[in-house]
This record gives sequence, structure tokens and C-alpha cells, in this order.
Amino acid sequence: MYEKLTGLIAAPFTAFNSDKSVNLDIIPQFAEVLIKQNVSGAYILGTTGEGVSCSIAERKAIMSAWSKAAAGKLKLIAHVGALALPEVKELARHAVKENYFATSVVPPTYFRPGTPKVMARYLAEVAAYAPELPFYYYHTMLSRLDMSAAAILEAVEAMGGIPNLAGVKFNHHDLFDYQCARGVAGGKYDIVFGVDEFFAGALELGAEGFIGSTYNYSAHLYHAVWQAWKNNDKEIVRKNMEKICLGVKLMLKYGGLPCGKALMFLQGLDLGGVRLPLVDLTTADKKELMQLASCLNE
Repeated sequence: MYEKLTGLIAAPFTAFNSDKSVNLDIIPQFAEVLIKQNVSGAYILGTTGEGVSCSIAERKAIMSAWSKAAAGKLKLIAHVGALALPEVKELARHAVKENYFATSVVPPTYFRPGTPKVMARYLAEVAAYAPELPFYYYHTMLSRLDMSAAAILEAVEAMGGIPNLAGVKFNHHDLFDYQCARGVAGGKYDIVFGVDEFFAGALELGAEGFIGSTYNYSAHLYHAVWQAWKNNDKEIVRKNMEKICLGVKLMLKYGGLPCGKALMFLQGLDLGGVRLPLVDLTTADKKELMQLASCLNE
């Protein structure tokens, strides 16, 4: 049984220079921004970090830079998913070398695992690349896999388990599946919640660990919701969730990652744009966005 991930774990953006090369120099400042917001960890190079849009060499350099900046201060989880298994292995071994807390994988989205049983076999393979570290399966709507997290965990149990499978990064709106996954094997697995706008609801269902992109710039709102929830102050929960949902609405309006990166200006960081096929915000959109987002810092 591994130590569970608890608290707010930010999913950092990957900063790019004007020519779209990776900006490693800003990572120490980014790490300090997260530490000052009292987040407990960082999930590196996942969806928010545009990991699949970076080369293997770039991903290894980013992982190293985050380790240098934040190891011992934040629990670092490396997303090491890739289409080719040798690349997954290379990234997983690099995570071990750089003293990461855990590795994590979103499964291939071109040749997809077709059944929970096949998925279980795939997870066993990639988890074994870094057996020294806890491993988290990344269950996301973006993978478009037609199977539940609970069914996958049950398939893992049916084949005898995966020694270092600690749990699931759960990024899905299906709260029924979330609850079912929490109950597999008597609650053995750490199901870390990843839908920011459902934060208060997840607290009611027993969530203790959260991974999200909006914790990069709005962690104070989530801390306020969590404390108010503990105090049974539903009005404070509601007011802060309204602000959180405003931030999510802005991301839906202007585009998730381009908008989120722009909102890092609230924390004094210029992370640049995004890589194609994602599209940068226009100057006019950025200006309008920052005006609408001003209340998120209150």
C-alpha cells in the first residue's frame, strides 16, 4: 500500500519561447509560484503540460528542470505516456533517475486498448518500467476509451494485480465510476480526482487528493472551499465555487490550454503560447480575458 496523494496537485503548463522552443529557464520561478500557493505536488507533462506535443528529449529536459527546482518541496509525478513503448520506458527510467515520486500514463489513443483486460495488460507492462515508483493510470475523457476506470481496476485484480499500481488520476465527469473505482478491492487504490469544477462534489464523495490545471493560478479558491466545507459553511463553499466555475467558463470560451497559460499572468508568469494544433489567443482575446478574470485573484 503506497502513501496516498493528498491536497492540491497542480498540473503545470509547459512554457514556450516565441519560436515555440521549450523555455526551461522559467521553471524555478514556476515552482516557487506553486509552493507559495501551498500545493502539495506537480503532475508534469500531462494534458496541461502538452507532454504529447513535446519530443522525448524535450520531455526529459523538462522533467530534469522540475526535479532540480522542486524535488523535496513538491511531490513530482511524471506523465510518461507515449505511443511507442520504448519511449515510455525511456521516460519512466528518467523519472527514476530524477527522483520523481511517481509515474503515470495515459494509454495510446491511436491503437487503443480494446477491452479492460487488454488495458490491464498494457498497464502492467508500462508500470514495470519503473517498479521502484508508485504508478498511476491516467483515466481521461480525452482518450475516448469506452471503458470505466472501475472495470479496468477489476481487470487488474482479476489477473493478479500490478505490484506498483497505486491508483488512478481520474479526469472524468462520471462520478458513479469514480465512486465504484474507490471501492475496488476494498478501497485499495488511490483515486485522485481531476475535474476542477466538480471539486466541492468530490469532497462530499470522500476525495482527499486532487490534480488540476487551475490550481496553477487559483489554488487559494480551492483552499477556501476545502476549509469552508470542513466548517460546514455552505455559503462560502458556494461563493468560491462560483469563482472557480467562472474560471472554467473562461477556459471553455477562449480554449482550455491557451486560456490557462494566459491566466498565469495572474501569478506574474509569461509562459508563452501553445504548439499546433492548439492555437494561440489573439492579443484582443488576451486583453478581454484578463479583464474578465480579474476577480479570480480576489
